[in-house]
Amino acid sequence: MKNLIKVILILPAFVFANIEFNNPVMCSNLISDWWSSGHGCIGDNNELYEAWTHTGLGSGEGGIYFAASYDTNQTWSSDITIHYWDQTWVHAEYTRPRLAATGDTVYCIYWLRPEHSATIWHLYCSRSDNFGVSWNIFDISITGAYSGSMNGHDFMIGPDKSVNLVFSTAATWLSRPRPFFCRSNNGGVTFSSPQLLPCDTTTTSGLQPTIAVSNSGTIFIITDYRDSQRGHQLYLAVSTDSGATFDTTNLSPMLGEGMYPDLHIGSNNHLYLCYESTEDEIKFSKSTDGGLTWQTPNLLVSNEFSWAFGAEDTRLIVVWNDDASWDTYFRISEDGGTSWTEMTRVWQTTPFPGDWLQLSLDVRNDLTTISMHPEPGNVEAQYCSHAIWTPGVAEPVKQPRVTYPKLTAVPNPFSSFTRLSYSEKMKQPKILSIFNSTGRLIQKIEFNGSITWNGCDQKGNRLPNGVYLVRADGYEPIRLVLSE
Repeated sequence: MKNLIKVILILPAFVFANIEFNNPVMCSNLISDWWSSGHGCIGDNNELYEAWTHTGLGSGEGGIYFAASYDTNQTWSSDITIHYWDQTWVHAEYTRPRLAATGDTVYCIYWLRPEHSATIWHLYCSRSDNFGVSWNIFDISITGAYSGSMNGHDFMIGPDKSVNLVFSTAATWLSRPRPFFCRSNNGGVTFSSPQLLPCDTTTTSGLQPTIAVSNSGTIFIITDYRDSQRGHQLYLAVSTDSGATFDTTNLSPMLGEGMYPDLHIGSNNHLYLCYESTEDEIKFSKSTDGGLTWQTPNLLVSNEFSWAFGAEDTRLIVVWNDDASWDTYFRISEDGGTSWTEMTRVWQTTPFPGDWLQLSLDVRNDLTTISMHPEPGNVEAQYCSHAIWTPGVAEPVKQPRVTYPKLTAVPNPFSSFTRLSYSEKMKQPKILSIFNSTGRLIQKIEFNGSITWNGCDQKGNRLPNGVYLVRADGYEPIRLVLSE
């Protein structure tokens, strides 16, 4: 019996939407040599929002700036200041603003340090209650004065309007970055004391966390944990109690090494993940069971320089700069990542020849937007390009799909033993590898169709309660739950 089985199914084949992006529109009135990275998002009623930073080194004009378009990228408001520090701090520096919107409320969370030479950054939250026309600048940074060297942040508004924030920071530039989670239930005015996500801070750095929140309020966080021995390990932390506690699982035994994860949640609470491999590739995977199992990674892009990922429902898009030509390309999926279009140029004529673009991406309603800042750019400013996303047409077609045989475990969960089996006779024995939730290999067992596992490691020591991953070459992995 061959381990690889080919099944002919009637699956919907999509005629993909014809997405055409308009030429980028400058969102900012001010032009400066000191513009920095920006971010954009789409509002409930297709309002377009952009935020960007101006360091103002030596000029006292530094700050977080904002603009809005209420006519789908035709015109933009005059530059609005979200955060403008004391002018005596002429070397203040601001970076990495991120936006999120719900109803008439817009949030912006960003990093700030009062002096360019300082090593300490502070994380701030600002809020507008009138579609970005005016902003409330909260006087204190995140509760508990958590500050330090910045290593990424992300946030999402929950179904209860809570602001769920994850960020990575180090107390000093000599210490290891660690990922934290905190939450605001009063519109960003105050946040809970940041909670350290589970990780080994003695040998591991937690970088670039990304967050998604389901309609039921379940919080999903993926972080790049990096150490010299295992490289980049992607860990998933899940909380079902508003962030009070988290269960953590190492995804790298399933997905391989990964950096710069970007997590979104779509229809039926499916999780969509794009990440960068150590070979500068963009890979995609998804989970349809709340992060318990993940599909085999799909290689989307090779040889990228910078990239962005966006998703809503079952519509997915990835945009990147090619590291050879510096042209900008995209691929889309309209079936939750099962099939993807071929790479397509975003613009037929490159609008910023010789520049690479810092990119962010959003998908909402019938719109998708690319927010960008050209570097090194003779005219450095924030730009926005949009496209109307009209769904493609589905039609039935016969299509082969490759599936793998499945292992079964009875009982599961189990307390004393479980029986692992495969119904078909095997031509030769396989090796079952059992991993704990941190990705550490704890047992290897020769397998010839059926075997009993008693929840012990290779030395016969009883293992603690928890979730264990079983893998065998040519089989779908299975998760086992050991409990008393």
